[in-house]
Amino acid sequence: MADRLNPNQRKVLDLLLAAKPYIVKFRDIALALDMREASVRTILRRLEALSFLSFKKARDGNIQGVTVTFNQHIIEQYQCDQTLSLSLTPFAGLTRSLPPSQPQPVAPSPSPSPQQSQPITGSASLETSQPPSDLIDRKENISLSEDFGWDDSLLDIMWPLVRETGFGVEQIVSAARTRAKLGKELDRDRVSLTLDRAEWELSTIGHLTELSTSERVRNPAGYIFTALARWGVLRAHPQYVSREEEEAGKAAEELRRRREASETIEAEQIEAFKASLTPEELEALLRQCPGGNREIWLKVYWRRHVRDAQS
Repeated sequence: MADRLNPNQRKVLDLLLAAKPYIVKFRDIALALDMREASVRTILRRLEALSFLSFKKARDGNIQGVTVTFNQHIIEQYQCDQTLSLSLTPFAGLTRSLPPSQPQPVAPSPSPSPQQSQPITGSASLETSQPPSDLIDRKENISLSEDFGWDDSLLDIMWPLVRETGFGVEQIVSAARTRAKLGKELDRDRVSLTLDRAEWELSTIGHLTELSTSERVRNPAGYIFTALARWGVLRAHPQYVSREEEEAGKAAEELRRRREASETIEAEQIEAFKASLTPEELEALLRQCPGGNREIWLKVYWRRHVRDAQS
């Protein structure tokens, strides 16, 4: 399977397999691998066409990107091919350098020494199973440090109710280290989303709720820490609405009220204009209408010749 992909396609696939992101952005992959975003899109479509994976648009609160689903059967075969290729590499070069008349070399039998008793694919497999260090350093949605450069004063400002439970940067660092032991990353955006969800629930419901039992969570700080350490994100309450969605809804409602108020004022002004005319003047004015709805025509006339003249 590995020979069906070019080097750039393998880089993208290896990155996704190593990071296993919840939601990933094309931009983040491009930055991590020093590629163009358009190239990353093309590569993902190619990987999908070859049945390595599938991807679709996804959004969770303020996180937007794509979610990736791997074809486990194809991926296992790909990883097996990668391991086999690496294990044969040291002898392949030696075989090609020998004249045809010489016998092919036989792989040396294991030696009792600790170094030689390790399989030859060990170090190579480790290198392919983990992303390069510079790749992680450049990946925008993976922190450069366990605390993301945050401190408790920032949490006091952004998530005051969460801070009142005793949750702070120390718990974020502990969750990051716990996930690191499992070979998983703690994503900054998902931590931010977790704290948004917890803050909303504390301010709206008054407490965190264990959804499986509908019981009140007695230790909110420990509950948030456990969610981050185990799943990397806190599940959303069924009634949860993000800050952005809430503010967008408020803005839309305000604009609707303004529009209705403006329409009401305009209707009253048009009626006042009509009342200022004698019946003969109004009839003479309406005779100028070329056809169609006379009330609509009168509204347009009023806007052009009365309202604009007064402004």
